[in-house]
This record gives sequence, structure tokens and C-alpha cells, in this order.
Amino acid sequence: MEEREGASAGPRAQVGTGFGARLRATRQRRGLAQKDLACPGVSMSYVSRLESGHRTPSSQVVRKLAALLEVDPSELVGDRTAVAQDLALAWCEALIAYHDGDVDRAVDLLALLGPRAGGEVFGWCVQWTRVVVQATLDDGPALLRVADRLRTGWSPGPAVDALVELQRAAAFRMLGRPNDAVRAARLALDLACRGGGDRIARVRVRALIALCSELLAAGRACDAEDVASALGDEVADLGCDRLLISSWWVRARVLDRLGDRAGAAACMDRALVLAEAFTGDHAFRLRVRLAWAAIGLRAADPDLDRIEELLDEVGSAPFGRPAEVVAQAAALRAEVLLRHGELDGCERFARQALAADDLGQEDRLRCALLLVRVADESDDAGLEARELLVELLADVAPETVDPVLWRDVARVALRQR
Repeated sequence: MEEREGASAGPRAQVGTGFGARLRATRQRRGLAQKDLACPGVSMSYVSRLESGHRTPSSQVVRKLAALLEVDPSELVGDRTAVAQDLALAWCEALIAYHDGDVDRAVDLLALLGPRAGGEVFGWCVQWTRVVVQATLDDGPALLRVADRLRTGWSPGPAVDALVELQRAAAFRMLGRPNDAVRAARLALDLACRGGGDRIARVRVRALIALCSELLAAGRACDAEDVASALGDEVADLGCDRLLISSWWVRARVLDRLGDRAGAAACMDRALVLAEAFTGDHAFRLRVRLAWAAIGLRAADPDLDRIEELLDEVGSAPFGRPAEVVAQAAALRAEVLLRHGELDGCERFARQALAADDLGQEDRLRCALLLVRVADESDDAGLEARELLVELLADVAPETVDPVLWRDVARVALRQR
């Protein structure tokens, strides 16, 4: 039996680290189940053990699996990917760094490429550039098409396949398909195997951050907590850049959703300190400040003075502010004013935030609740605000909303006028 030969007697394939992940990813990319790889001498259970890393295949088994998957055997064993993958990762990281506003890092990475990138690597990098540019256009169907085209062609290696899967996860999120987004992010994490050097380690951190975010979007906060715990072990060697800031930010989001306000605030404190030293994307720094303020407002004893100070900094930023930043800042300002008892100001800023139409569903719910509370405290019937709240609730998935926010919605629903 070939299965027995693969486990003991047969000539072993010289497989690189992560053979099981490459096999699983290639199979999933082809839309196949493990049973579809079963063939004479290779059972479905053996395929499962190969993918889990519990068995090392013989060369003949690798050839059989490659034939079924319609790929070159080298794509499974990983022996050809080192140079090509290193070049492709340098290109990927350069574009990501440029997109994040870290131009110095982008220039340094592109300088490493020099005349080395040619042939298949160059063609792949051109296609990757198209994916990254498409990702800025907020067009989910188009992004999914170009990412799928890239993933079905020649690949420099599994780590760059992981970056493609992260773009597919982003496309699925735009399309309102959270479960597909989670699956794509998990596949990216499987492809970014440990022990592959600094660049692959960075890909793995990106995958962990994305998986946390997609699990939260799917309403699976407990699963996100497990991923966030793993993320804490992966970022020790990262420099002070956007990736490290994002790792603290996403952990704060997970803890906040689980109701650990103190833990969330501590993580956002770290993210804010790092963001203030970050010289890259200006808009990203503004979003971190707003995230700190939002989590701070939900603390047991919020530091309103510091929150107002940050909101003032965002409002007086010397550079352009994206529309969603302006809208979120207005929503947070409304909440601060309500805490100060300034009802007119709260209503004005809440309506301004809602009118911008750039808030997420949860922030829109918070603004509608603010309007209801203003109406209650001013002895107004608040019918318009309640109708708006009902309208927003019709489009919200309950599992994706902060439980404390749901409690506040329930209080409004049960309150007698």
C-alpha cells in the first residue's frame, strides 16, 4: 500500500515546512474534499493525517496528489518557493507599506528587488498590484474577481497565497458574507506557517488580525478571543509600525465585545501610545484616537477630559479627514455632550453624524439611542427618534452588536411613555 510506504518504507519526498497546510490550501482552492484525493494506495484518512502534519508522504504519494490537484509536485513540497516567495513578499510588503503611508519602508523594500524580479515573479507582482489597487475602490465583486484570478494561477509560495486570501476575506466582508470571510482568513492563517522568517511572520500576524476582525463581524466573539490570545504570542519581534498598532487595537475590540472594558482600555492605551509615535498614514492615527475615545466612553469611569482632548485633536487635524472619521468624531462628541447634560449639542452632533451616512450599523444605533435619550430628558415624545431606531434595528444582525448596546435598546423598548 502506498499509504504504508509513505509512512515508513518508501522514498520520502523532501517536503518543506508546512506541507500539510499547502496540501490543504491547494485542495480547498480547487474546491475539493479530502475524499476527492483518495486514490489507490492513498486513503481519505491518510490525506487527513498528511494535512494535519502527522505523516510525511513518499515521493510517489506527492506525485499522485499533485496529479489529482493539477499542480506541479514542487508546489506541494515547497522546494522551489524560497527565492520566488522572498521576491514576491518583498513586493507585497512594499505595496502594503505604501498603502499604509510608510513610504520609507516601501522604498527600502523595492530597493531590495532591483533587477531580481523577472519572469513569473514579475507577472505575479503585476497581478498583485492590481488586487491592491482594486481594494481601495470599495467594490467587493470586482475585488473578489481579481483575487480569484490571482489565486488560480501560478503562485510564488503559500505565504503570498495567504495575502491573496486576506484580500478575498475583505471582498467577502464588503459583500456581506461574514462566514466566507472567516473561512478565507482561516485559510490565510494556515498558509502562513510558523518558522519562515520575518516576512512570513508578518503575514501570519496580518492573518491573525484579519481573522479576529472577521470573527467579530460574524458575531463570534469567543472564537475571536482564542485568536487574539494567539496573536499576543506573535508580535514580540515586530517594530513600531501599523501592524503592531493594529494587533493591540484588534485585541481591544475583542475584549470590549466580551465586556472586559478594563482590558480593552489597557490594550487601546498601548495602541494609542504606539500610534502617536507612528509617522505613517495620518488617517490611521486619527482612527486609533477615535477607537481609544469610543472604548474609553464605555469604561466604568470614563476620562471625559482626555476624550474631549482627543476629539479636539481629531477636529483640528491639519490634514484631510476621511468622511467616516468626521462622522464617528461627531457621534462620540454627541455622547460626551449628553454626559455633560448639554442636550441641544448632543442632538446636533448626533444628527450630523447620522446625516453623513458614513457610520457603521452599531454607531448608527448608538446615535439613534442618543436622540431617544435626549427626547426623554427633555420631556419630548421622541417619536421620530424611536421610529429611526426601529428602522435601524430591522437591518442589524443581533449577534454582531455589543451586548451592552442591546441592553440599552431593550430599556428603550420597555420604557413606558
